Amino acid sequence: MQNRNVGIDVARAVALVGMMVAHLTYLDGVAVQVFYGFPAALFAFISGVSMGYMRARPAQLIVRGLCLIALHFALAPFTGQVFVVLGTIGLCMALLAWAPRWSSPVLLWLACVLAFGSAVLASTATVLIPAFWPYSPLMWGALMIAGMLFRRHMLSPKLLWLGLVVGLGLFAVDLALRWYTMLPEFFDVGGHTGGLGDITGSIGASVDICSLCCLLQRWIGWLTPLGRMPLTIYCIHVLTADRLAPEWFGFWVSFGGAILISYAWLAVCDRGPLETLLRRITAVFGKDKNEEVRS
Repeated sequence: MQNRNVGIDVARAVALVGMMVAHLTYLDGVAVQVFYGFPAALFAFISGVSMGYMRARPAQLIVRGLCLIALHFALAPFTGQVFVVLGTIGLCMALLAWAPRWSSPVLLWLACVLAFGSAVLASTATVLIPAFWPYSPLMWGALMIAGMLFRRHMLSPKLLWLGLVVGLGLFAVDLALRWYTMLPEFFDVGGHTGGLGDITGSIGASVDICSLCCLLQRWIGWLTPLGRMPLTIYCIHVLTADRLAPEWFGFWVSFGGAILISYAWLAVCDRGPLETLLRRITAVFGKDKNEEVRS
């Protein structure tokens, strides 16, 4: 079996658990803002990290993205009030299929352009693709590129500590602005708005959480199985969330079930069922060239 970056697997598990809390509980106060928008944004950020680890051909990433879009439309009629994020991630993955091969300065400029474009759309209340609402493709593209850059430049211990501190600062500023101020739509910090503040805060929160998980992986590695089959667990979650919400009991059932399913399945197989299916479909379009360390 391939070696994996345990910290990133744990961060992916944290994103899934955050979505469960957001979808299955009623929160108030600051907790509402902590879990509004950030878990889904972290999921997108880590998708970019994963793209950075893959040595897949652009055609394979395009096919993978198209499969996620198809899965989005297959799930959406059955998820009730839970919005599915897979369509936006799949679209961005397909459109950014060549991005892992580009230089870091090019990626940084592209992320800035996408963030600016997202803020412009937010200021005009324009929904780019109604079927993927409330997840802005421009914002999600910026998040995924930020994830690629994190994978390239931030995984050494010293930089992880830096990412932890700076990311936490941006996260805290975003939460404070959400709580105390109302900014123009272009600079909006609210979750799912796509404003410049939302993007900056989401990247900060994602860098903070990924850095923390990488630094603490020795102690929180028990979450790894949940993060190794995220697509399967996510699909189970969105299909059952409406039936379990809105009680903390429903959260514990969902979380406990996800842990049991992931541990039991991975005791027998290397990957989750949907992850295996997706891998086999994309393998048709080229020989697998994944790196030794995967995430």
